Amino acid sequence: MTITKGKLLFEGRTKKIYETNHSSTLIMHFKDSILSPSADGKKTIKNKGEHNNAISSLLFKYLESYHIHTHFIESLKGSEMVVKRLEMISIEAIIWNFTVGSLSKRFGIEKGMLLANPILEYYLKDSKRHNPMINPDHASAFGYATPEEMKRIDSMARKINAVLKSFFERRKLNLVNIKMEFGRVEDQILLGDEISPDTCLFLDFSDEERPTRQFVFDDANNMDKVYAALRDRILSR
Repeated sequence: MTITKGKLLFEGRTKKIYETNHSSTLIMHFKDSILSPSADGKKTIKNKGEHNNAISSLLFKYLESYHIHTHFIESLKGSEMVVKRLEMISIEAIIWNFTVGSLSKRFGIEKGMLLANPILEYYLKDSKRHNPMINPDHASAFGYATPEEMKRIDSMARKINAVLKSFFERRKLNLVNIKMEFGRVEDQILLGDEISPDTCLFLDFSDEERPTRQFVFDDANNMDKVYAALRDRILSR
């Protein structure tokens, strides 16, 4: 089917969402802006949107090959992809494989330690309340998702993490953590949003002391080169 872009529905910090001529689909546009890991700064990186579109498109298709359903339909030229229109669930799932960032600070644990098992945390997507951590009981009691939906999200998030950990390890990258968002379409729960260096934190096998996302943001003169290098590594066979 032919997809044409309609009006802008939503603009976030790193993406724009557009209507299309089909009510069941949307166009997601990846912006060239980036936020610092602490979300207190913003910069523009040349071609970042194209890189994230290419990475996300590949990883969505890869997950689909493992029977993990996503909102991805097709990649368009440049910085855009066509996705299924989802009723998004206002919860962010984060899986930690290594201790770093807020996890280290909250529990007073040394950074960079490989965890004995992945840790799955949920956060309410509500910036006015500073995105508080919640658990499945909160989600169902407050009406964000049913217990059955939370069980499905738990299962999907853990499988996604396992599949992508192996994928990135073959490219000499450790997946430190990954942020995921999910939505509903008919009776299904699908992975939405994106999978990119903006939602994943990596440690390079050759430089495990420096998380890639922080490196990208701090090195203002080379951010475009770092994103391009990540794209080349992730898309390599």
